[in-house]
Amino acid sequence: MTRYLSCYRVLDLSDDRGSLAGHMLAQLGADVVQVEPPAGSPARRVGPFADDAPPGDNSLFWSAYGSGKRSLICDPDTEQGRSLLTRLIAAADFLIDTPDTESAKPRWPSAAEVQAINPRIVHVSISAFGSTGPKAPYAATDITVWAAGGALLPSRDGARPPLRISAPQSFANAAADGVGGALIAHFHRLQTGRGQHVDVSAQQSAALATLSTSLAAPFRHQGFSVYDAGGSDKKKGKKELDLSGSGSRTRRSKWPVRDGLVEMHLGLGPAGGRFANNLFQWLHGEGACDDDIAGWDWVTLPQRILADEITEDDMERARTQVGAFFSRFTKNEMMDNAMKYGLLCAPIATISDLLESPQLQARNFFTAVEEGGGRKRTLPGNFAAGAGAGFAPLTPAPGLGQDTDQVVADWLQPDDSAEFSAKEPTGEPDAPLAGLKVLDLAWVVAGPVIGRALADFGATVIRVESSVRIETARMMGPFPDGVLDPQKSGLFENCNAGKLGMTLNLGSAEGREVVRDLVRWADVVVESFSPGQMARWGLGYDELSKIKPGLIMLSTSLMGQTGPWASFAGFGNVGAAVSGYQAIVGWPDALPCGPFGPYTDFVGPRFSLAALLAALDHHRRSGQGCWLDVAQGEAGIQFLAPYIADCALSGRVLTPNGNRDPDMAPHGVFPCQALAPNPEGWVALAVRNDAEWVRLATLMGGPALAADPRFATLADRQRNEDALEALVADWTSRHTPLEVESLLQGAGIPAHNVASSADMVADPQLRLRQHYVKLPHELMAETTVENARYLLSATPARIQRPAPHFGRDNHKVLKEVLGYDDRRIAALTEQGILQ
Repeated sequence: MTRYLSCYRVLDLSDDRGSLAGHMLAQLGADVVQVEPPAGSPARRVGPFADDAPPGDNSLFWSAYGSGKRSLICDPDTEQGRSLLTRLIAAADFLIDTPDTESAKPRWPSAAEVQAINPRIVHVSISAFGSTGPKAPYAATDITVWAAGGALLPSRDGARPPLRISAPQSFANAAADGVGGALIAHFHRLQTGRGQHVDVSAQQSAALATLSTSLAAPFRHQGFSVYDAGGSDKKKGKKELDLSGSGSRTRRSKWPVRDGLVEMHLGLGPAGGRFANNLFQWLHGEGACDDDIAGWDWVTLPQRILADEITEDDMERARTQVGAFFSRFTKNEMMDNAMKYGLLCAPIATISDLLESPQLQARNFFTAVEEGGGRKRTLPGNFAAGAGAGFAPLTPAPGLGQDTDQVVADWLQPDDSAEFSAKEPTGEPDAPLAGLKVLDLAWVVAGPVIGRALADFGATVIRVESSVRIETARMMGPFPDGVLDPQKSGLFENCNAGKLGMTLNLGSAEGREVVRDLVRWADVVVESFSPGQMARWGLGYDELSKIKPGLIMLSTSLMGQTGPWASFAGFGNVGAAVSGYQAIVGWPDALPCGPFGPYTDFVGPRFSLAALLAALDHHRRSGQGCWLDVAQGEAGIQFLAPYIADCALSGRVLTPNGNRDPDMAPHGVFPCQALAPNPEGWVALAVRNDAEWVRLATLMGGPALAADPRFATLADRQRNEDALEALVADWTSRHTPLEVESLLQGAGIPAHNVASSADMVADPQLRLRQHYVKLPHELMAETTVENARYLLSATPARIQRPAPHFGRDNHKVLKEVLGYDDRRIAALTEQGILQ
């Protein structure tokens, strides 16, 4: 199989913030050249570090995200280096950089300079807040960007400060978004011969991980979180319920078993309640729960709780019986039981568990590569599998400059430059993906977000759902004024804006025949049913590719389409458990609490979009279709690659460490004076070096504190971290979050208010980038959705319509797209097929 992007050249000028983007493009087959200054890329100085190599050559971060690339040394501060770089830019198809407004060295070319050298290049810039705007110059680190994007605030364990994920995530999400943005811009180039600038904001990328709690303010859903779909207000004495089934938070979701913990959410209501019913039927059959509890219907239990028929003591009795029963089993035994009995339950895997996972082993997910000196590294493999998947085998991360001469020879031959260099620019383009036809059979978040990204840039996306079995996202909100209505969910709007929508009963033969007609129309099918369900309906890839030769089908699921755990189904909270995330968020003195929400639902679609667009480009050149199998759990592990390599090499296992960081102190989230409308205030800050500490200490306590020997160096500050954090907390608590943010940013120290939805709506940076988009809506006059996570300079996202209410476009799709006559449409309606 030809590698998807084998005909393209990528010039990677990024530091560690963008390393993943070049790595992903290399996996897709592109020739990715990491351009490094003489001292080497900063990514080579990011931990964790290997014990089997000397300093400077022992970064496992570089081993992970430098893999697949070639290395070339170039000093842009010399005339010779500038000349070489100019020639390389002229020969490249894509360029990736991470603009650094805090440092002038090395000085890579600006966006305008790059476009002047090569007007056909797609130039991707990955930064904390975007290339322009009031916060573009902000000092930033992972924790402050996560705070700014709203993803930090809801990640809580009781009354303690909000928690970050112990493996930095903000720039990984942004880098993955950069690949999607680059390939969308590439389709614009195919129309016109012109490149453009793709400006990625890590703040906006982080906002996806709020599970649309970022929309609470524009929806006027006061106090909203996905903790309760009905927007319960404890101040008014209402009971707190969790109807979502997502596992974003529950009174208890971590359950001890014989060899660790499992993640399981006792869900209530139509989404999660059916899993709880399965659980208690199993327990009752084993004599492990009381008869009255076994008789509860957890789908309708919320009404009984609100009516005081079921008390908190009753609920605690149920939890106690579950806990006692689970203690009999191991984690893997519980996984087997989850599949056998249909439970929303999964092992909370550690990094070492991932390396031993029978599912990952069966799918040959991990790859061993050998670096210089015979050093072996274990890394995650390709981020998609399936029939016809054109990925490149991983090659080891290169030594500094080892490919300089070969790259020059390969790229700079006379009359041999970029793929598009011979093409003259043409007229004005349509939207980049205009003409692309997509059938969207996905639901909740991980699948629909893919179709949303395609629709944003011009694809015609038809989403099929059921109005009888209402999908989970419609039940999760936020809702206008806090009133639950499955036709007005902010989460559903956010995931499905821009699409045409129809309702269809796929359980009927007639409904499935309509799907076959839609496949004949479509170029792409995206689906997220349990593995095997499409085939059981006669809609598997083998059957559909006969209907539509060259079809590209993407199947996204928790564990993938193959392997002993393939049949395991659930939401992204259990995906976060099996991919290692639940185990790395929390305080050292408590059980891990996991990241907020279904975390792998936010990671998976970024990899899915990249694979899908690369497959589409390959189809353009070859006519070949494929079936892409994306496992959300495996996608999540891509962001943990350095820690996988470390554990495989040394046995070290990443564990939760609150908000502390191995390379920075102080580093964390600190209390502030509350500023309306927020009931409490928090600020995230990070001190990266001794000079920043002196500036912070001077602000806090003057020269005396700045000279305190307890805090003189990083090692000193970490030895005295409890005292240090107490001093910082005392100082921040006398200011509002925005005051602290302003003071510290003025001193060049990373800091940001831990943003709520209201803060994000008011954020001048997000306003400048038009992050919130208002759309007219038939059922609620107006709705609000979030914009794309990247800004394309020539063809920015255009959101054409709000998400569909039930059956909104049935007639349009059947009549105008499929050409059905009125008689056939009426018959489908009368038979109940269009439900």
